[in-house]
Formats: sequence, structure tokens, C-alpha cells
Amino acid sequence: MRATLRIPIFLIPFLLLFACGKSGEVKEVISTATEGGDTSVQSLQLEYLDLELPERHYLVFRQELSLLDVNGFFGMETEALSVAASKAGVIATGPMNAFTYAWDTERGWADVAVALPVEAGTKLPPYVTVTLPATSAIALDMNGSYSALSAMHVALGKELNLRGLKQLRPSIEEYPVGPQQTADENEFVTRIIYQYESPTE
Repeated sequence: MRATLRIPIFLIPFLLLFACGKSGEVKEVISTATEGGDTSVQSLQLEYLDLELPERHYLVFRQELSLLDVNGFFGMETEALSVAASKAGVIATGPMNAFTYAWDTERGWADVAVALPVEAGTKLPPYVTVTLPATSAIALDMNGSYSALSAMHVALGKELNLRGLKQLRPSIEEYPVGPQQTADENEFVTRIIYQYESPTE
């Protein structure tokens, strides 16, 4: 689907500048990245969205693989799933997704999946139909290229920690507008979603 779904820069320190506040409060994250001897600094204004997600159903292809192979996996398997669904007459109920079940930079390993939202009961072998239960989540919307995607993930993880919430896997990236819709990365629209376990009363 894309060659830059995740920017493979793992030496990125992130700093949250503001403490956790009320839902919708704008916060700032500063990220610095070093690549090819050049250091860049980026300031991101983040507005966290609080979501109540219904039960959802997906056609999924999941794989454990090296971090070096993640971009190629998403590019190839997203296209394959899209073509297979189209040929079979499967109607998607939303944009293409990427699921991350595990992301281990120390071992250089990931457990990821491409996922197409569909109606309950939809089957398309060899893809597996997966149901995600209704749950609460926080999300960030990102417009433009995927260069800030890693920073968004780190910010969401930190926000859950600040709120004292336990993340539920997988983390989700939705692509309402991506390379399949436009060649202009400035027009990309991505939503990053972190589901969490509802705190007990």
C-alpha cells in the first residue's frame, strides 16, 4: 500500500510537554530524528479523540516478520487483499486498516496485519475473519505524509499511561485517504487508534 507506512527511524526520542488533561485538550509533542547525519526537530500539536467503538469485523492477513520487512508486507498484502475483495464482490464497510499486535525494536520483530472492515459473517479464504469487540479508545488524526506516524504512536502510548489505562491490542491505523486514493502524500488522512481496557468501577 505504501513504502512509508512506518518510518524506520528507531532512534527517536519523544517528549510530551504537557501533562494529561481533559478530553480534546491540545497537547504538544516534540520529536527529533537523526538520519544520514542530519537532525530534524518537529513540533506536533495533538488533539486526542475519545471514542466508543462498536463491535467490528475484518478480513485479516496477519504475519510475524522482521521490522525491515514491514513496509514491503503492508504494500504487497494491502494490494492483494484489496484486489481479492474486489474480485469476490466483498463490500468494505470502511477504509483499509493496519493492525499492530507487537512491535519489538530490540529484537527487530513485529506482529502485524492488513485488515479490511466488512459486514459480520463475511468470508474470503484464505483471509481470516476477525471480530474486535466494542470498546473504548483514544485516537489521533494525522493529515499529510507518514513522517510523524511513529511520534503519534508514542504519544498515544504515553497518553494511556498518563490516564492510568491499559492498552488492548491491536493498535489500529485507518487510512481514509492514502496511496490507493492519491499520489499526493499531502492529501493523506490517517487515524491512529489505541483501544484500552475499561477501568473497573
